[in-house]
Parts: sequence; structure tokens; C-alpha cells
Amino acid sequence: MLFHSLLATILVAAATVEGQFKPAINNTLETGVQTECKTCPYTLCTNKEFYTYSTVVTLECWTSGDSIGNDTTWLQTSDGCYVTQYDLADYNGTYEDDLSFCGIESVEEHLTLHPTTVQYDSECNICPDNGDCVTVEYIPAGTELVTTCWTDFGSAVLGDTTWVKTTDNCYISETGLLYPANRYILANCGAIGFLQVNYTGPYNIADTATIGKAGKASKAIGRSAIPIPEPIEETGTKGNFLINLTVGNDYADCRSCANITCNIEERYHFNQSVLAQCYEETTSTNPNETFWYETTDFCFVKTVDFWEDFGDQYNFPSCDYFKSSR
Repeated sequence: MLFHSLLATILVAAATVEGQFKPAINNTLETGVQTECKTCPYTLCTNKEFYTYSTVVTLECWTSGDSIGNDTTWLQTSDGCYVTQYDLADYNGTYEDDLSFCGIESVEEHLTLHPTTVQYDSECNICPDNGDCVTVEYIPAGTELVTTCWTDFGSAVLGDTTWVKTTDNCYISETGLLYPANRYILANCGAIGFLQVNYTGPYNIADTATIGKAGKASKAIGRSAIPIPEPIEETGTKGNFLINLTVGNDYADCRSCANITCNIEERYHFNQSVLAQCYEETTSTNPNETFWYETTDFCFVKTVDFWEDFGDQYNFPSCDYFKSSR
């Protein structure tokens, strides 16, 4: 709050020296990274527009917000939303000199917030898709989160296309939550496209601790760092979160741990549908006891007990990712 107060004082001074509103400037968005245009100049603000690669935008004024790539300057486009200076091609000049200040109201952060609890081990992705978007957090069941907005345009998880964005600036499927998104409180996230982590800088995923706007590695002022787990190695199409499996034996015992000696917690019967959250790999020398699924009953079943071939579940998450987050 102190930072915002000082910032407001500086920007009021900037507004005071503004005379006539200065002419707009055209520039091109950075090649190779799609860009969100936000309703306010902060990473958690909802999106008004989404620009594809190399879009030419008209910049009407400047303001200040979250630091992206060590730069707090954001530009308002002719669409009435904000992009960062970091999202734009290099400009031979200074926006703060060549454009008018957008006004003191432009520095306000408008967010809707609502707490929720994770019901099942869940991936939090850079965009609401569990097939192509990078996973930036693995969130174990029981974790309490704060959500900021919702969208119905995510990839379907058990038929549900609703995802919510968290204050960690990533998206989680509503299916993994204890309660559905509260649409009476939360705003719609707006236009969302395919986002990618920018591995080329100025920050590198190996040495930064946060994911910033438009999928670019960055640092966000006033917010805790977002840990980036080791990405899942992609060897094919990423498997759906909460995959639906069918028991292929007369019965399948679900045990308290991934070992044949562990207590039986549940017993599933032939052709019964079972939801799996993640898989566990053991050191067993018996090939039928090497891989196990953790189900939504929080117990473990051998993968060979199901009709579906475990080898077809490309990039289904390891339970170890969620253990490291607990």
C-alpha cells in the first residue's frame, strides 16, 4: 500500500505537467509471444483483448503498474486496455515523454477475489489447457487458494470446461476444486489465448522465481514468488487431468500406498469407472507392481488392473510432483 501511495503521488505530479493530450504512437508487439491486453496494469487483472504475434497496436497513453522485465511502464492501446512496454518491439524514444499519462485512476488495481480449496491433486497451468499449456505449479489436495476470475473456454476435464485463475497467476480446472467457481463474486477472465513461457529473456526459467504477464518470466511487485517446478518431459500428447479408467480384472484393490503389502482401502469391481489423479513409480522387481495410479479415493491401484494401457497416458503427472509441494 505504501508503494502504491508513493506511486500515486509521483503520477499526480506527472499528470499536473501534462498539457494537451499527446498524439498516439503505433508499435508492434514482440514477435513470437502472444500478448494479453489487461483491464488494469497488473498481472492479475482480467483481460479485455488478446493479441496474436506481431500485432500492430495504437498506444494512446502510459501508466505504471506491476514490474515486468524490470519495467513498470504499461501502455493503453486504442482498445482501452493495457500492455507492458516489455511486450512491445524496441521503441526509439521514451513513452513517458512522447505520450500523455493515462490519469491517476489508471493505476488502480481492480480485482475480484474468492477463496477455495483444492479437492484433488491439480496442475496449475499458464493458460486453461491441460494439453499444450505449461504447468507452473502442482497443487496437492487440501491446499487453500484464492481465485481471481473464471473462464468457460478451457479444455474439458470430465466434460467441464470451466477453469479459474489463482493469485499465483495460473489456471486450475474447476473439476479439481471442492466447490465450483463463484460466478456471483468472480469476474470473467476475458479473452485468453495460448500463452507460453518466454525462455529467451530478459529472465530465464532456470533462474527466475515467477511467471509474469503473457507467460513471460518476470517479477511481480508486492506478491510472493511463484515456484516453477521442473516441467513434465513431453513425449506425446499430454494426458487429461483426472483420467477416467475402467477396471479390467474381476476386482482391483486400492491400497493405502503403492505396495502390494499396504492395507486395502477400497475394492473396485470389473468394468467399474475409476478416476486417477496421478501415477506412482516404485522400485518393485515385479513388472506388474511397478506403476500405480492414485485414485480420487486417495489410494493406489496397480495400472495393470485397468483396461487402459498405462503406456498411452502420455505425460500424465507423477504423484511425486504433488508430494514436493506438500
